Amino acid sequence: MKILIPRNKRQKLASKIAAASFIKQGILPRNIIFIDFDDCPMLVEQVGKKYLRNGKIKIFKNDLQSFTLLRFFGPEYLGFKDLALIIDPDVFAIKNPKLILNEINDAVSVACTFYDGKPRSEVMLVNCKKINWNFKNLLSDLFKLKIDYKDLINLDFDKSLKIKKIDKSFNSHDKVNSDTIFLHTTNRITQPWKEGILIDFERHISKKYLFKEKIKKIFGMKYDYNIFQNTYQRHPEKDVINKFKEFYYYAKKINFINENEINLSIRDNFFSKNFLDN
Repeated sequence: MKILIPRNKRQKLASKIAAASFIKQGILPRNIIFIDFDDCPMLVEQVGKKYLRNGKIKIFKNDLQSFTLLRFFGPEYLGFKDLALIIDPDVFAIKNPKLILNEINDAVSVACTFYDGKPRSEVMLVNCKKINWNFKNLLSDLFKLKIDYKDLINLDFDKSLKIKKIDKSFNSHDKVNSDTIFLHTTNRITQPWKEGILIDFERHISKKYLFKEKIKKIFGMKYDYNIFQNTYQRHPEKDVINKFKEFYYYAKKINFINENEINLSIRDNFFSKNFLDN
C-alpha cells in the first residue's frame, strides 16, 4: 500500500508531520509519496478560472485548499496499479494504518467513510487498477462547468465506482478516542499548527446562513463564532492538540522536519507554534 498525500506550500510542513505519524505507526518512508500542487502544471494553470461549487460560480484560488483536486490524480500518478491510501495533509495516523487493508477486496474500487450520507474523498483507500480517472479530462470538465466540484469531492462523478462504506474511525473528524485510527483535523479554522495566523482559505457559506448567524449574535443567542473570525482559532479538543504536538516532536526527533523549514513556514505565515503553549 502506498500513502499518497496531496499538498501545497501552505500545508507542506503539516503534511510532513502527518507523514511522520504514519512512520511512527510502522509505514516505511519509501511508501509515502507527496503530490505537490506546484509540481502539477495542469492544475496550476487553472488558478483564476471559474468552476461550479454547489451550483454557484466560484474562482479557483491557490489558497489553503488548492491541493484538494489532486486527490483524483493519485491512481494515474501510480500508473493505475497498487493500492493507494489517499489522504489530505491534515490526516494523522493514531493506530496502525494497515488496519484499513481489511476493508478492501477485488470487488471494491474505493473504501471510504460516509458523512451525511455521502462518501468522503479526503481519506480513500483506492484499488487503482479498478480506476480509470483521467485527471486532465476531469479538470477540463470542471473548469468548462460540465461538472460540479461537489460531485468530484463526493465521488458522484464516476457512477462505475464500487464504493465500500467504512467505519468513521478511519476518518475521525477533530476527535480522538479509543477507536480513532485516523484523525482528520477537518475544521480548517482550528487546525492546531495555524493558531493565531490570518486565515488563508475561502469560506463557502451562503448569505442566508451568514445573515442568520449575525442575527443570533446581535440577540445574544448561540451562534457560529468561527465564521466571524479572521484568524485561526485554538482547537477546542486538548487531546487533538496533544496528539499533533506528539507527532511534531516525533517528526523532529527522526529528522523528518528541521528548524530551518519550521522557521521558513513561520515566516511565510503557514505555521504557528502556538499549539506548544499550555
